[in-house]
Amino acid sequence: MQTVEHVRQALSTRRLSLYQVSRRSAEIFGRSSPYYIPERLYHDLAGGAVPTIHRLAALSQISRYRLCDWLGIFGFRLDDIPKLQLLIPRRNTVVLDSSVYDVEQWVPWFTDRLPQFPLPRMTPLTQILQPGAPKRARELLLPHKPRFLYAKIGWDDPFAFPALAPGSIVRIDVRPTSAAQSLSLSPSIGNKIFLVQNGPFLHCGRLRRIDSGRMQLYSTQFPFTQLELSPGRDAQILGLVDAEIRIFASPRATEVPTGTLRPPKAGSSTVPDPGIGLQELLRTSRLRVGVSYREVSRLSRWIAGLLADPIYFTAPGTLSDYEKSSSPLHHVQKILLLCVLYCIDFWTFLHAGGLSVDSLGNDPLPDALAPRRGSVPNRDSQANSYPAPRREEVGGFLSPLINRWQELPLFLKDSLTQLFGLRNISLANIFWSRENQDPIHPALVGASLLIVNRRVRVPVERLAPTLWQEPLYVILLRNGAYLCGSCTLRHGVLTVHPHSERPQSSICLRNKVDGELIGQVTGVVRCLSQV
Repeated sequence: MQTVEHVRQALSTRRLSLYQVSRRSAEIFGRSSPYYIPERLYHDLAGGAVPTIHRLAALSQISRYRLCDWLGIFGFRLDDIPKLQLLIPRRNTVVLDSSVYDVEQWVPWFTDRLPQFPLPRMTPLTQILQPGAPKRARELLLPHKPRFLYAKIGWDDPFAFPALAPGSIVRIDVRPTSAAQSLSLSPSIGNKIFLVQNGPFLHCGRLRRIDSGRMQLYSTQFPFTQLELSPGRDAQILGLVDAEIRIFASPRATEVPTGTLRPPKAGSSTVPDPGIGLQELLRTSRLRVGVSYREVSRLSRWIAGLLADPIYFTAPGTLSDYEKSSSPLHHVQKILLLCVLYCIDFWTFLHAGGLSVDSLGNDPLPDALAPRRGSVPNRDSQANSYPAPRREEVGGFLSPLINRWQELPLFLKDSLTQLFGLRNISLANIFWSRENQDPIHPALVGASLLIVNRRVRVPVERLAPTLWQEPLYVILLRNGAYLCGSCTLRHGVLTVHPHSERPQSSICLRNKVDGELIGQVTGVVRCLSQV
């Protein structure tokens, strides 16, 4: 009954009754159309029914309210699509849906503390920032078209490692000036990392030129892992990888192919053809992601349990039918599931399914009616809860940091705790680091932010599969400075070990006298411009 009341209130703000909406849908679409809204809709909703995507689209068009808000009334949150995409381990490198669907949602925000200059080499953000008034997502997004793609490095992408770690999230600059840097490649080994589409598959790695018409994608770690490319024919260079969010998760064995790889057949694109049909979109997307029907079905069971809705579960045979004859457009749950597992943008999915997204409403529901996360507090209490910005803070720490990175990846915000293995995340878990090109560990090259689990206060004794995957820790020294690196604790002595590729010597500290372990690093945000 609560859903019925929410629908009634939303329509009443437009001075519409269900009878008027039903009659209007019949005039526009016809009574035999899947868009037709029956007069018994409230009765169906009271019985637990959920409208199809066609009827929700009709409600959006008639009321002029956004489709994402109508979906929210029925418990579907479009921003769960990028959230769940991020949490699923990927065999192949995939482009993520980095959309922020509800730009009216409130995002917790911060203000500068009284600046202390010069800032130390590493410091927790609690010493630099403090909670401020929440902001709408649209206030934090760039007003023009995004210039970056985001991808998740697959566990079976041998070209990325060790410069990029499996499971990491990377940002790709797709401006023509970035992709054009591939034209100046030389036959020697370079430092720049590119996102390359080879047939239906994606790889991140370094390139070198063979001759005027051929390039080679190669691995610096595995010398016999190579892939010859012919740009413009069977391959396309999509952009330059300029940043990495490295996630220090549980090590996982990766099968690394060796030898010269055969290029797959061309014909599939990372960006779907605007005229592609839904069945072809599903087929090519599944092949690009590299999952079988059984794997998708298994993941659908996991999502059904996570979202507490059994309709998300989809059998392998049904998934096969979606690519041949039937349509998943009858249930919103199936649409969201396929967008998550096949890394498809929601609007691209609807367009391929024949729904006209241009006629949908664009007005947001009022905050009082929309089940929007992060609702703003009462305006009267807000003035007393958050400090007012000070004049001397203009141009302090926060604005230059945002300008430095050019874009805020807000699509990540709901996944941060799960990605970094934290119960909750706050300023106390994030350390700012001055970008250092010669740190104690190569994973810290160009690092700006470190995410730290403060619950881990003792080094974990374990053997990492590779030196690049060894755990990192933040240590507070007696002089108040912070140090980050791999370390061990034996007989009361905390020993910080440099990476084997670095010439530094080990640093020995008396535990809780010369230094104290603050926590384990679970994530690093770093710039790759000089890696």
